[in-house]
Amino acid sequence: MLEMAAASDRDPFGDLPEELLSRVLSFLPAEDALQTCVLDTRWRDLWMRLTSLLFVFDGPTFPRYNRFQQLVKLVICLRGDSPLVRCEIDAYPDDGPENTFKNTRLLIDYALACEAEELIVRAADIQYDLPVFDVPLSLISQHLKTLHLEGVNLDHSALNFSGCLVLEDLRIQLCNIRACEISSMSLKRLCIAEYCLLPDNVRLLICAPSLISLHLEDFEGLTPFLENMPLLETAYVSLKDGCHDFCHKNRRNCDDPCCGCHAYPINKAVLLNGLSNAVKLDLIASPKMFLYRRDLKWCPIFGKLKTLLLSEWFTAVGLVCILRHSPVLEILTLKLDNTEDIVGATGAQETKTQSFVCACIKSVYVECEEVDEGVLAVLNILSTCGILRDQISIKEDPRTDSDCKLAFSISSIHCQLLPPFLNICLSRDFNK
Repeated sequence: MLEMAAASDRDPFGDLPEELLSRVLSFLPAEDALQTCVLDTRWRDLWMRLTSLLFVFDGPTFPRYNRFQQLVKLVICLRGDSPLVRCEIDAYPDDGPENTFKNTRLLIDYALACEAEELIVRAADIQYDLPVFDVPLSLISQHLKTLHLEGVNLDHSALNFSGCLVLEDLRIQLCNIRACEISSMSLKRLCIAEYCLLPDNVRLLICAPSLISLHLEDFEGLTPFLENMPLLETAYVSLKDGCHDFCHKNRRNCDDPCCGCHAYPINKAVLLNGLSNAVKLDLIASPKMFLYRRDLKWCPIFGKLKTLLLSEWFTAVGLVCILRHSPVLEILTLKLDNTEDIVGATGAQETKTQSFVCACIKSVYVECEEVDEGVLAVLNILSTCGILRDQISIKEDPRTDSDCKLAFSISSIHCQLLPPFLNICLSRDFNK
């Protein structure tokens, strides 16, 4: 068929609708899409009306600086001010020791001038392992709805998006954030993930009163301070090894002045107050992270919270405190890989005097390696809070395939360890 079309000088795609051809062009890198202009005037007109530009290259196919500079100038000159919906840019350094990124900045300004609604800027996949491109503070547009930054520097005292009146989605990945504040009145979804570097001498303040979704994980530095988010619906916060909010000596009165525990606020919570309006909340941390536990001193009422997931960072008293402050909680999931620190010397006794009834709880899911003494202590706590035996399900996920360990778990659970008032439904994945 292609041979017949070539013999007749007929465009083999001539019968396809323009909507389909435009859709195909939108997936091509800018250089490939631009080359279609030589086919005929129809292709040129289609390219000029494209609302999506992709300056995306991998290492082997990335053009040399001169070619990249020429491509940028051609695109800007030929397209003019035609409106853009989406623009994706691999930040590419100019030749020379200073790495000025002049053409990358030119592309960013061009995309904003064309009223782009979605802008993605990432470090080019070439020889750089660390962020080298400093994103300009002039990322201000009254049309920008989505901004995705990856592998770049945000070297500003504050990331103030008040000029982006319709900005709703902000995603920051693998970035070096040197700002002390991120603020936006319109932002609805915020994600900071994949090993971002946050300040370690001051807490990043997040001020986003319209936020409905927050995702915060895999960062290095101090945990951000969250201001009130009255519209928040879902939040996922994970404090792992990169987080600096842990005590090297793991004690309340640490005498090491350089320890991260001394950066905690004196009279206010860092996270929990800002998350108090969430409907669905995941609070993940390794046991050494103290931040959630200290926040509980100022624990707010989670008046809308219906679904809650906790890892093993809490103590017995802390778990009771959270349940007491979650009056409409319906589903609780506890991931208990390490239960050594959950119950302290007086934790079990203190919970007895604080017992109450969780009136709205429908289901509790406990995920653990095995039902050990720590898990049983948690189950006892739940029972003192009025959670019935048929509301609790346990899923064991042994880290070994040892038949002996499984046999011990089964016999221990059913014959010795479980209190008589708890009838637990167990499920195991023997293939893991």
